[in-house]
Amino acid sequence: MIDAPTGQIAAALALQFRLQQTERIPKEQRKIIQNRSIDKLLNHALKTVPYYQDHPQIQAMQGEIEWMSLPILTREILQKNTGRLLSTAPPDNHGQHYEFKSSGSTGRPVKTYSSDYAQLFWRAITVREHLWADRNFAGRMATIKYFGDGKHKYPGVKQTSWGQSTQTLGYQAEMAILNSSESLERQYDWLTETQPDYLLTYPSNLQELARIHLHKKRSISLKNISTLGENLSPEVRALVHQAFRCKISDMYSSQEVGYMALQCPKHDHYHVQSENCIVEILNEDNQPCRPGEIGRVIVTTLQNYVMPLIRYEIGDYAIPGHGCDCGIQLPVIQRIIGRTRNLLTYPDGRKSWPSYNPMALMDIFKDARFQLVQTTLNDITLHVQTTQAITQDIEEKATSIIQTAMGHPFNILIQATKNIQRAPSGKYEEFKSEILNQKTEV
Repeated sequence: MIDAPTGQIAAALALQFRLQQTERIPKEQRKIIQNRSIDKLLNHALKTVPYYQDHPQIQAMQGEIEWMSLPILTREILQKNTGRLLSTAPPDNHGQHYEFKSSGSTGRPVKTYSSDYAQLFWRAITVREHLWADRNFAGRMATIKYFGDGKHKYPGVKQTSWGQSTQTLGYQAEMAILNSSESLERQYDWLTETQPDYLLTYPSNLQELARIHLHKKRSISLKNISTLGENLSPEVRALVHQAFRCKISDMYSSQEVGYMALQCPKHDHYHVQSENCIVEILNEDNQPCRPGEIGRVIVTTLQNYVMPLIRYEIGDYAIPGHGCDCGIQLPVIQRIIGRTRNLLTYPDGRKSWPSYNPMALMDIFKDARFQLVQTTLNDITLHVQTTQAITQDIEEKATSIIQTAMGHPFNILIQATKNIQRAPSGKYEEFKSEILNQKTEV
């Protein structure tokens, strides 16, 4: 006997049904629905959020709100105006409020607030991600993520559901959790002991596990891998497919916004989660990029009425794409590049995502981890976590690989290190720039 769903279950099912409709509707119809959401959000922000009420750029519009003329909200402005970005009258039916902190690699925290209503969309899109990846909700899930308080150390913990998103819908299946602060060797041992169907972890973590697996080749029955939190490069995708012979499904999200894009069920590109947010990719003149052009990611939250973030410059770069033949009509992001601090700057001022051919470096540095740091316009340091002696011949080969991949004769300094540190969030950056000036805005 099946009972009729009520309460949270009914709401979750109804939202899933709605999402499966909106992902397939034509662009013109979706634009009408999205414009209604924008009008509703702007009306709320202009009536109840001091930052938007008092902003001179908005006041100068005299009631004629032009979207492309709305001010862009940077991370620095958000940090300085946290209190003034809070609504003085959030909707009563949006439920309890929650505080989130995101520090990134700079150590300067960003504090934002959300609600039960916005979290409902977070959980619904989590289920959408499972559906797009074609996972069996009865399968075994493993999660390797960072827990700063030292929780979930080996042998990890187990729970009877994949989380609240699937539990609300009535699904019960085992999930095993391990702290990514454990050594990679121990993580690999844990995976072979746990034998999950599905794995969720960071791309950098996955890259190292793939390297170990190619060496040890123990039995692991992974059917699908999900990644989050870091840039997923084509090189890592290729390495993981070679090692585990299964698909990767990447997610693009943040604490401040929630889900921004999910990987297409059919291709490696991404579909914007338009029911949750608006994503603009703008060039240096603040105009929309054409497909194939690199631009800054600007996001507007559509479901957070506690702290509306309108045209928030999240700090990432991405490349918009063309339409998709998978049947999903949501906008396409061809590739997510990463943070501003992860862009290579050439001496002539050009910026690009750094290509340094890690697969070739792996051939000369066995079982090593790499991090490149651009210290000046002409100088890059390659930190190599290895126990291997770095000879002059190896230095010359590595230098040639990097210079060829980057298309410029940068001065390459190679340094051996015992440990390449992760950021406080547990994330790992393969490339960092130390020369980019921080913006100063008021």
